[in-house]
Amino acid sequence: MMLTVLVIVFEAIATYASGKWFWAQAINISVTPLLVCISMMRWSGFAAIHAVVGGFVYCFAAGATKEQYFIYCIGNVLSLAALFLIKMFGKEKIRNSILKLVSFATVAYLGMAAGRCLVSLFFGGDIRAFIVYVTTDIVSLLFAVIVLIFLRKSDGMIEDQKSYLLRLEREEKEKEGAYEESDVIL
Repeated sequence: MMLTVLVIVFEAIATYASGKWFWAQAINISVTPLLVCISMMRWSGFAAIHAVVGGFVYCFAAGATKEQYFIYCIGNVLSLAALFLIKMFGKEKIRNSILKLVSFATVAYLGMAAGRCLVSLFFGGDIRAFIVYVTTDIVSLLFAVIVLIFLRKSDGMIEDQKSYLLRLEREEKEKEGAYEESDVIL
C-alpha cells in the first residue's frame, strides 16, 4: 500500500515538473521504473499493480489522451519481463551484484518501453516509437539504477518480503535464545 502511495505522489510530482519546468526538453523523468523494480524484488508479479498505477498517474498528470492511457498503463506491465532474471538468478544474487542489479533494472526499463511500443502499434503507431520511449525516459533508468544501488544494502528494501520477515523472525528467536542462555549462566 505504501509503495502505491509513493508511486502516485512521486510520479505526479515528476510528471508535473517535467511538463512545467522542462517543457522544451525531449526528456521525461519518471519514478515508475524504480518503484516497479523495488516492487518486483519485494513481491514479484504484484509489481504489475505499480506499473499500471505509474502509467495512469503519468497520463493523468500529463493530460494524456485515451490512447495514451492504454499505451502507458498496459505497456508498463511488460516491465515484468525482468522477472525472468529473478527466476534465472534469484533475488539475493541480483541484490548482491551490481552488474545483475543494473541488468535487472535495464530489462525492466526496456520491457516498459517495448510494452508501450507494442500497445501503440495497436493504435496505428510505428515500431520506431520504441526508440522514442527509450530515449525520452533514459534519465529515469539512470535514476532507477543509482537508487537501487544505494538501496541494495538497506535491510529489507529490495528484498523478498516473505524471506525478509522469516529472517527477522529467526533473528528474533536467536536473540531470545541468547538472552535465555545468559540468564542460565548467571
